[in-house]
Amino acid sequence: MRRLGPAPLALLALALPSAGLRAEPLPKPTTDYVAEGTITSGKKGSSPASVRHGAGKLRVDTEVDGKKAAIFIDLEARTATVVSQRLGQKIAMQIDPERAGEAVSMLDRDARRVGEAKIAGETCDEYEFETAKGHTVVTCVTRDGIALRTRDVSRNRVIWEASRVTRGPQDAAQLVVPSDALPLQIPKLR
Repeated sequence: MRRLGPAPLALLALALPSAGLRAEPLPKPTTDYVAEGTITSGKKGSSPASVRHGAGKLRVDTEVDGKKAAIFIDLEARTATVVSQRLGQKIAMQIDPERAGEAVSMLDRDARRVGEAKIAGETCDEYEFETAKGHTVVTCVTRDGIALRTRDVSRNRVIWEASRVTRGPQDAAQLVVPSDALPLQIPKLR
C-alpha cells in the first residue's frame, strides 16, 4: 500500500488553525464555510483544493498521488479518512489514528501571534508554532477560525493558500465518508 505523502497531513494541519505575543491555544473554526485555494505538496507541485467546515467536521478536496481525493476529518472523534478511486473502486483509507490524532491535536497546541495579513480579501492573524517533527509553521487565521494560509517556514514553502472564502451552512451529507466507499485501514508506518 502506498504511504500518504505530506500533503494529506499538511491538509489536516491547515484545516485546523492556530492564535499574542505569548502562547495561546489555537482558535477553532466557529463558523461553517468553504474555502477554495491551492495546496502545495513538496516536489509534486500545486493543485487546487477546497476546505469545507460544518458542525465540527471538515472535508478537504484535492489531489493525492495525481488523483482526486477527499479527506474527511471529524474534529471531535480525532479521525481522518482519505477517499479516492483506486482500480475503479471508491476506497476509504482511514489514517492511522495516532497520526490523525497528532494532526488534529494542532487545535490543542499553543502558538504565538506574530503578525497580521490580508489574504483572499480577508484580514487574518498570523500565528507561529512548531510541529511534532520540529518544523516551524505560520498559519494565518480569521477571527472566526478559518485558516487562509499555512506556511512551513522551515522549508520555505506555502502549503495552503485560500483564494476565496464563503461562509454559510454546509450540506452535512458532504462532510461524512460516503457509505459506498470500501473501508481500508492504513497500517502503522514506522
